[in-house]
Amino acid sequence: MTMSKLKIAAVQMKVRVGDLQANLNRTSILLQDAVQSGADLVCFPESVLDGYACRQPELPDLARPIPCFESEEIARLALKHKVWVLWSMAERMGESIYNSALLFDRQGKLRLHYRKTHLCREVGEIDAYHPGSSLQISDINGWTVGVMICFDRHYPEVARSLALQGVQLIIHPTATVWFKPDPLSLNTAMMRTRAYENRCFILSINQVNYGGGSALFGPWGEVIDVAGEEETILIVEADPLQLELQPDNHFDILAGRRPQLYISEKP
Repeated sequence: MTMSKLKIAAVQMKVRVGDLQANLNRTSILLQDAVQSGADLVCFPESVLDGYACRQPELPDLARPIPCFESEEIARLALKHKVWVLWSMAERMGESIYNSALLFDRQGKLRLHYRKTHLCREVGEIDAYHPGSSLQISDINGWTVGVMICFDRHYPEVARSLALQGVQLIIHPTATVWFKPDPLSLNTAMMRTRAYENRCFILSINQVNYGGGSALFGPWGEVIDVAGEEETILIVEADPLQLELQPDNHFDILAGRRPQLYISEKP
């Protein structure tokens, strides 16, 4: 399938921690607003249904199996608006709770179900969630896309593994103060590097509760657009022509890899 520009709405949403119904209602309103832009894909932040309740004792009661009423409602809205939707929630499966992201297509079909693989010990995630065991990719309008969630970005292997599967866009829902708009921050340097070293676009979508700063990073390490700190819908375009450019003083890093030299660690 020939790739064309992908128009994306990053919904930088303010959430209510622990209030599933309020967050679901707000999702519906903002999704309707986002589709007015003509977006192909609408993306929400990390744990948007439960509000990122990993520190809350009631997290087990807030987690839902998949499918559930709430995930089916998002599927219905994707079908209604004929738009791809990336949405997130605390997922319960048996006695385990996962920090999960779901990608629905224009027909409301679940096309990707990713469970966060790298958990942050320092903020209590290691005690709240069970880690996922695989990376996921899908196809959107000819684009190969993957998902990583928040803390996953600290591990170069995640973005590189997705890139080696042909991913051209990584969707990155997050809930962290690291994304406050700041061009000189370590986080900005990290995300620009992840995009540059893997020659892909990365879209980070942050909650307002953690300072916003949602941004689209380009395949040559550029910051294409960035949101402020308020609740907003950041409209961006990923242009496939940028994947093929060869700017001065940039290098074809992926083609020059020598995997036979790299250490392969035992699990």
